[in-house]
Amino acid sequence: MKSVDTSLRHYLFPNINEDGWKFVSIMAVISVILLLTWLPLGYVSFFLTIWCFYCFRDPVRITPILSGAVIAPADGTIVSINKEKGPDSLGLQNKNWTRVCIYTGFFDAPINRIPIKSTVRKTFYDCGKNFSGSNDRNNIGNETFLFLLKHSEGAEFVIKQTATFCSKRVVSKVKKGDEFNAGQKFGFIRFGGFVDIYLPDKVEPQVCVGQSTIAGETIIADIKSDAPRIEGEIRE
Repeated sequence: MKSVDTSLRHYLFPNINEDGWKFVSIMAVISVILLLTWLPLGYVSFFLTIWCFYCFRDPVRITPILSGAVIAPADGTIVSINKEKGPDSLGLQNKNWTRVCIYTGFFDAPINRIPIKSTVRKTFYDCGKNFSGSNDRNNIGNETFLFLLKHSEGAEFVIKQTATFCSKRVVSKVKKGDEFNAGQKFGFIRFGGFVDIYLPDKVEPQVCVGQSTIAGETIIADIKSDAPRIEGEIRE
């Protein structure tokens, strides 16, 4: 196995997603122009360019090799865990699921990863409105992409990417019939959003609301375990 780069260079100059280079390049050109015309605004633009660079970072992840492990699909914070029906758009409204919602903020790595070795069975995309004006992941006006995954042992999972505030930010390289291993990259949401994973009804999450997740590394459930849902307490 390849060794993990722990050098200072790795943290100061991380890999970034290829899609991010066009945004960073545009911001860099604007910064140069502003630095030559109005220095104070140029400095602001320069720091925004650095922020943009880190918003598209694409770090290496070490995925646990466990056949039943369900891995977090996104970096961020778990904001809700609820029992509910599946999404109508995938024809799953009559099935019960446990929905784990992860919020990826401006400072989290945006790359999304497959939670378990599986095959894509269905997909659905809603372009939403250009400016929904909402930070609510349930707002119908927001851009969303959903897909249904099926594990080799029959368990099904749903992944839902939801942009916030404006659309044209969800990027997903997923189509029906695709096969993935756990931890593989499948897309991202530019500048943050919500990523939901719907667990089968009898699979209890092993994470709590408020916990941080690391895409491709954090184990959020185990389909081969009958462990009850865990509870957590804030420690100061």
